[in-house]
Order: sequence, then C-alpha cells, then structure tokens
Amino acid sequence: MTDTLFLIDTVIILAAAVFSVLLFKRLNLEPVLGYLIAGALVGPYSLGLVGNVNSVSALAERGVVFLLFTIGLELPLERLKILGARMYALGLAQLAFTAAIVTAIAALAGLPTNAAIVVGVTLSLSSTVFVVQLLLDRGELKTRLGRTAFAVLVIQDIAVGPFLVIVLAMGDTSVPISTSLAIAGGKAALTLLAIFLIGRTILRPVFRFAAIAHNNEVFAATTLLVVLCTAVLTHTVGLSLALGGLLAGILLAETEYRHQVAAEILPFRGLLLGLFFMTVGMSVDLGLALDNLSTVLLLAAAIIVGKATILSTIAIAFGLPRRISFPLGALLAQGGEFAFVLFGVAMVQGVLPKETGQVLIVAVAITLLLSPLLSTLSGVVSRRSKHSADIGVEEIQSDDISLKDHVIIAGYGRVGRTVALRLLSQDISVVAVDLDPDTVMAGRQARGPVYFGDATRPDILEALNITEARALVVALPNAQAAIRLVGLIHYLLPDLAIFARAHDEEHAAALEKVGALIVVPELIATGERLASALLEDQETV
Repeated sequence: MTDTLFLIDTVIILAAAVFSVLLFKRLNLEPVLGYLIAGALVGPYSLGLVGNVNSVSALAERGVVFLLFTIGLELPLERLKILGARMYALGLAQLAFTAAIVTAIAALAGLPTNAAIVVGVTLSLSSTVFVVQLLLDRGELKTRLGRTAFAVLVIQDIAVGPFLVIVLAMGDTSVPISTSLAIAGGKAALTLLAIFLIGRTILRPVFRFAAIAHNNEVFAATTLLVVLCTAVLTHTVGLSLALGGLLAGILLAETEYRHQVAAEILPFRGLLLGLFFMTVGMSVDLGLALDNLSTVLLLAAAIIVGKATILSTIAIAFGLPRRISFPLGALLAQGGEFAFVLFGVAMVQGVLPKETGQVLIVAVAITLLLSPLLSTLSGVVSRRSKHSADIGVEEIQSDDISLKDHVIIAGYGRVGRTVALRLLSQDISVVAVDLDPDTVMAGRQARGPVYFGDATRPDILEALNITEARALVVALPNAQAAIRLVGLIHYLLPDLAIFARAHDEEHAAALEKVGALIVVPELIATGERLASALLEDQETV
C-alpha cells in the first residue's frame, strides 16, 4: 500500500511539474518559479494531493547533489584558485557579520541566547541551488558576478556542517560546544583530504576502465557511483551531501572524461532538481502563513533587505565595484534551503520554540519563492550600475587576463581598439585602459580587454604590471597627456618598447624626443601601422 501511495504521489508531482514548466515557459517566466508554485498547490498545506513529502524529499535532495556535481565539473582547481583569497575572505566575512547582526536582533526581540544564535547562523546562509540554477539560466555563472556569488556560496556550504554541530551541541549539554566543533572539524578536514588524495589517485583509472567497456550504461553507472560515494562520505562526517557532489565534480574536472560525464549526468540532474524545487514549494504552510501573515511577511522582507544591505556593504568594503556589489546583495538575499534542516533540528532539540521555528521556516520559504524575482532585480541593478565608471583595473585579477609578456594600450578609442584586435588575433595578451567611461563600457560590451583607469598614475601602472609588459602602445586623444606618459614610462623603464600615435608631425617629433621607439602620425592608417610595427619588432627579438 505504501509503495502504491508513493507511486501516486510521484505521478502527481511529475504531472504538476510538466504542466507548470510548460506554462511558465510559454509565459517567458523562470521555470524555477513554476516548480515552486506547483509544489505549493499540490502539497499538504494547500490542495493536499501529495501527503508524504518526506519520501519525495529524499529523492529531491539527490538533485541538489547532481547540480553541485555538474557545477564542479566546470571548476577545476586552477579556476578555483583564480577566484583569489579575497573572494573567499568575503564569504567568511558575510557569514560572520550577518550571523552576528541577526543574532543580536533576535536576542533583542526576546529570544533566548541559544535560539538567537541558531536564527543568526541559519539566516546567514543563502540558497546555493536557487542562485546557481538562476545564474545558469541567465548564462552568468562565469561572469565576475557569478564567480563572486559562487565563492560566497562555497564558503556557506562548508559552514553548514559546523552550524549543524552547533545546533546539536546546544541540545546536548553533556558535551561542550567547543569540543563538538573540534571533533567535527577534525573529521571533516581528514575526510576532505582523503577525498582529494584518493580521488586524484583512482578516478582516472576507474573511468578509463569504464571507457574501455564502450558501454554508456557502465559509464553512467560509474559516474553515479563516484558522485554518491563522495556525497555519502561528506554526509557521514557532518558535512552536506551537496558538498560531496561539488568535490566529486571538481576532481573530475581535471580529467579528460569531464565532458562525457556531464552528458551522462544531465538527465538525472534535471529531473531530481525539479523535484527539489517542488518539495520546497510543498513546505510552505499556507494556513500558518495566513494566521501570522503580517509577521511572516515582515520577517521575509527583513531577511531580504537586511541580507542584501549587509552583503553589498561588505562587498564594497572588500574593494568590489558597486556594479558587482549591489547585484550580488540582491542575488544572495534569500534564505537557504538548509534553513529547513537547521530550524527543524533546533525545534527537535528544544533549542528553538516550535511556533517560532515554523514561522521562520515559512518566511524563508517565501524568500525562496521570491528568488527568481530577486534574480531579475539583480540583473536590473547590474545593468543600471554598468553606466558608472567603476570598471577599474582591480577587475583584471578576476578576468583571467595574463599580466606577463603582455601589451598595454593607453587609450581605447578607434586607434587603440584596432591595435588590440590585431594583437589578439596573433594570440598576444593585451590589456587596455581609458578614462572615458562610455568608451570603457562600449569596449566591455564588445568583450574587449579594457578597464577604467589613468595610465599616468603609478598605482594604475603597478596594477597593469608594467614591469612585465613587452610593450606599451600610447593612443591617447590628448597630445600633451601622451607626451607626459611616454616621458614618464621611458624614464622609469628605459628598455620598454613604446609605440605611440601622433596627431601631426610636430607631435611625432615631441614623442620621439621623450622616448617613443616608433611613432605613427595620424595622417596614415595609425592602428594598422602601430600593430604591424610592434609585431615586426617582436619578430626580431
């Protein structure tokens, strides 16, 4: 009888999923929102068509594992290193400040200290599943905003384990929290080390064996085995299943089998992830929400506004431009899916009053329902912020630009763009700077390697790593500024080859006098001549 009910529930959920996704696609709305609304409608708190949510949730949780696994496939260790320590420090700061502020507010609202701490640490988390899926749908996961958001989410996912230990320790007064954290931290560190060491040793031989079989079913089964085994290992030591999926993907990303693995796992991920979004929708207790409507709506609004403000402020303090910081805050403003787990455990342990916990769960669920709208808001804020002139050279480290044996172009007007395109066609690394924000924005929209900055400033020159450059191209529209820049660079780095654009013969003579190696007057095809001269000079080196 139980099996029959489970099958009926599954059929109802799948039918609702198919119908909602088709409808929302037709309306040009986010499919995620369709899953959420469909789940809320068929769940036990609305129409009651599905009674046993827990049985479906177990399957749905695997969808999260496979989502993080496929993301890991796109993030080999070298690419994770590119994110830099600053991005991971930003994630830690976001957790610490958000948890501290929310804990203080919860304590002032009258919650006991332990309950306030649980609320603080839980609401500091955002939704990895929702944010990553929305970034994938928008094609923005590999942008600077996407990479920054992902770095913050990785730190949050790692923190789920310690947070769970804290909640459990609060309910078990026989063992100090510090001892529980130390034991859990040691187990987690050893497990992660073992996963990386064993993974790097056996993954290639295992998949080579599966590939030799020339059987798609064997290859798919091997992929599932690796993902689930890694997830079970992390779950066993108190970390999340999803983190195990992410680690498995990162390890496989360094192998030659990553593309075939991604193709095999895609059908499982899509189906199970849809189930996950629907189970989130089913967790919304509409009756409780209506009984405490003002409180729930106020809490949901406070979570979104508070988290967006805190994260945007911290991001700006860490030196991120406003065009990244504000959209980042909006994108990560919702609560996290792990809130259902942490609040649930806290209620069972008697740390959090049940009525308070259930109201918080509904408020978090509402923020998750609003995630697609927050994503849209993030996109709007990002587009509006792009009109500002803060696309500075500090972005270079996050944009995969090689700052060694490169060519620096000062000025990205018609001449500078021509030089850049010609050099890039010859696989020469190029980085350009310009003081006109409109020019910079136009260049960025065309995927040009241009940043906002004044090439005559020492800090900008240092950021451009001019000591490692192979040449400097000066294509500034201001004649006197060009002369000053050529003179400055030639004085500081007399061996650096300087190629300059001149407005006329008199300007050309002045540039040669202060140290330009080759000067091309404006009267001829300046960009082409500069690029040709530079390439010919490099061939003789």
